[in-house]
Amino acid sequence: MPTVQNLLDQLDQQFPWNRVEKWDSVGLHIGDKNAEVAAVHVCYEVNDAAIDAATASGASALVAYHPLLFRPLAALNSADPTASLAMRVVRANLALICVHSALDGAPPPCALGDALAAQLGLKNVRVAAASGAPKLVKIVIFAPADNLDAVRVAAWEAGAGKIGCFYDQASFSASGRGTFRPLDGANPSVGAVGRREEVEEVQIEVTAPETQWPQIMDAVRRAHPYEEVAYNVTALLNGDETQNYGPLRIGQVERQSLDSWIETVREKLNPPSIRVVVPDDFEGVETVACSPGSGASFIGKLPRGATFVCADIKHHDALQARARGVALVDVTHAATETAAVPLMANALENIAGLRVSREAKARNPFEQWPRV
Repeated sequence: MPTVQNLLDQLDQQFPWNRVEKWDSVGLHIGDKNAEVAAVHVCYEVNDAAIDAATASGASALVAYHPLLFRPLAALNSADPTASLAMRVVRANLALICVHSALDGAPPPCALGDALAAQLGLKNVRVAAASGAPKLVKIVIFAPADNLDAVRVAAWEAGAGKIGCFYDQASFSASGRGTFRPLDGANPSVGAVGRREEVEEVQIEVTAPETQWPQIMDAVRRAHPYEEVAYNVTALLNGDETQNYGPLRIGQVERQSLDSWIETVREKLNPPSIRVVVPDDFEGVETVACSPGSGASFIGKLPRGATFVCADIKHHDALQARARGVALVDVTHAATETAAVPLMANALENIAGLRVSREAKARNPFEQWPRV
């Protein structure tokens, strides 16, 4: 049966925990990582309805997008709404995992920002104002010439040799002569104990994400004929800029009026309300940026003339946008994150033997008024 750790590992494969924003609080909030999980319920945020749905479905784990314990609790006092929910999770014997900015920082095109851009129909989408890019290492492996293909295929299949978005199985190899002398206790595949050997070898070079080189070398060792593999790993100053990550996306739409674009946004995201900021010199919609959740911090990083689909805009954010020539379309926080639950649930459905239920529709705390 799967465990809570299996859920964490599967989420990490899709939405790497090492890309979480420094201010965030994600991962296992409540529970035991070794506990068995037959069923999991996926929700947008932890509330009474989500806990009720989890228990009704027979789930023993709850996976939420928004963190429940975003800030430390001073006490478990049920008068505090957050503490009360945490106590309910514990009483229901649920493990609680929160994903949040790990989903925002997932490799394109798997991140929440990519899903939002797709919902809006943006073209030529790229990450803007990136939070970071994967650091790279160079792995150099020495192997007998006859084992060249087996060793580099093992490295490729474990994650090495990718360059940008459109190339993989990249490597470089050079021939040479390697020497070694097996000592007492060795079990050499070539040569004899106590005698120096000199053999035709190849030097194989591949690049890989910094976080993946240990697993790549595990795969190489399994494919390599030597009991001790000669290799070295070097950190590189260049990163893979094609794999920039972060929540903000920018792309293009067919040039249109702001009125036309707002109707498109209303149709695609179904927000309860839309607030709009229009600069005096605004000429129309063509370059569009979007970000799940709060987006005010990105206003100063957008080009003049851009239209930004966002949320949680305050008075002085609006003034900054007008001054910078950026139009804002504020659709409320939850309306920008409707893809979060499907993305998380789809990832968890890859775990064999795990039953996954999901929240049908997260409730937006804002409502259209008068109600229709």
